[in-house]
Amino acid sequence: MQNRRIEILMATYNGAPYIREQLDSILAQTDCRWRLTVSDDGSTDGTDAIVDAYVRQYPERMRRVHAGGRFGCARDHFFWLMRQCDADWMLFSDQDDVFYPRKVQALTEAMRAAEERLGAQTPLLVFSDQTVVDAQLRTISPSLMRYQRQYSAAFDYRSILLQNVVTGGAMAINRALAQWGAQCIRPQETIMHDWWLAAVAARFGHIVYLDEALGAYRQHESNSVGAKQVDSLGYVARMLRDPQRIRASIGCKKRQAGVFRDTFRERLTDGDRAFLQAFCASRSGARFYLRYRRQIHGMKRLAGFMLWG
Repeated sequence: MQNRRIEILMATYNGAPYIREQLDSILAQTDCRWRLTVSDDGSTDGTDAIVDAYVRQYPERMRRVHAGGRFGCARDHFFWLMRQCDADWMLFSDQDDVFYPRKVQALTEAMRAAEERLGAQTPLLVFSDQTVVDAQLRTISPSLMRYQRQYSAAFDYRSILLQNVVTGGAMAINRALAQWGAQCIRPQETIMHDWWLAAVAARFGHIVYLDEALGAYRQHESNSVGAKQVDSLGYVARMLRDPQRIRASIGCKKRQAGVFRDTFRERLTDGDRAFLQAFCASRSGARFYLRYRRQIHGMKRLAGFMLWG
């Protein structure tokens, strides 16, 4: 691991209220063998000035990069950052979260062990649980995975295409996965960079899950995605009042699966193609979802797919 270059990639946009806490938490890591690369997407709230001050103070640890234009969404911003990075291992950082002190060390130790076992040419993703917190870092739930009722016993790419369990700010990837992920032929039709990378790793490489909260996942009114307590009555009631929203969500998953099929068409088995062809149909049908019910997390999600997918 001494020879591995570790890069933390951070995409920012109007993150001034929280970004100092995140930068300080990264500087406080027990493992200091990393460099932080920050790209801003046209902030107007002073985020640029805050980051610049840190870069001037810690030039050997942090740097700014500039894309020369706006992205308009975190997905495209992180895809671009990943493609610019040539490090051996990459971590992804949201601007509003907080890394716990052992995060870099724990993720990279797990990555080292995975590469020793499976080889550095295997696309690898390591991710951990997170603490769900509010804007003031007060705990909402000690476990994001349990809060969202997500499985972690095994990772099947079909299950991930149906329901992502990997949060970008909790993951590390190796160079091989970055190269595989960058092959995406229509990134604008994927949902998020983390979702895409998780599906690629599950199908063509390996995913390692650390059942330990290594960071605080902050919830506030400006979250791009945010945590969802899917078993709560409030969440279920909101979804049932807005079936069009459910249909739209399933439609996004189908389009992303179509990108996966088209990107890796020559590397897929007949079984893969059959699954993807059926899932990408405008209506897959109840029989399809019942067949793959083991890949769907929970009866409520299964019911939603059967009714509207």
